[in-house]
Amino acid sequence: MAKICLGILDGFIGKVGTVVGSFWKGKAVMRAYKKKVHDRGSKKQVEQRMRFATIGSLSSAFLDALRLGLHAEAQKRRITETDLFVKKNLQAVEFTWPDTIDVDYTLLELAAGSLGEVSFGSPQFDEPLTVAVSFSANSDLPEVSEDDQVYLFVYNPGDGRGLLSQAVRRNAGSVSITVPNAWNGETVHVWGFAVNAAGVSSNSHYIGNGSIS
Repeated sequence: MAKICLGILDGFIGKVGTVVGSFWKGKAVMRAYKKKVHDRGSKKQVEQRMRFATIGSLSSAFLDALRLGLHAEAQKRRITETDLFVKKNLQAVEFTWPDTIDVDYTLLELAAGSLGEVSFGSPQFDEPLTVAVSFSANSDLPEVSEDDQVYLFVYNPGDGRGLLSQAVRRNAGSVSITVPNAWNGETVHVWGFAVNAAGVSSNSHYIGNGSIS
């Protein structure tokens, strides 16, 4: 609060609106009030904001997979699947000052759960606009069923979009997905996971990457 020294028309000491009053060498002076601004441009702050922005953007592209693969764990934690994805995957983003961002796709977790995993082979790109992967059912694992649903998820960084395959049964032996014409010649990344009838997921597995033909 400002203090008026001798009268309403005299000088004052303290802040009034956007100015600050004081006395200097016996004279009343005013100066503009400057708010203290925290340094939002430090390297650590910029890095953290870029990490969150990058993972946040990926969470939108991966949403169809997250709704299946992270749903059960997200419910237990009482957060959304996208929030859980961000928490799990910040470490997958590497930031080099001042503006270089790299994502280690091999570290990304799209699904997490106690269901027995599927053993996926390498992704195949022989058929035009198709990604195909063979797999072993691992039906000898506890609580695994032939009726478990197996999915592929394919992400195109150049397009910024991801696609979830139709489900196949665990005993099907292979799963494939057709991608858009616009992806021809583009490099994509591929993951796989399984979900049972109760909604419990296996951990996702990064299968690999390749170029769409």
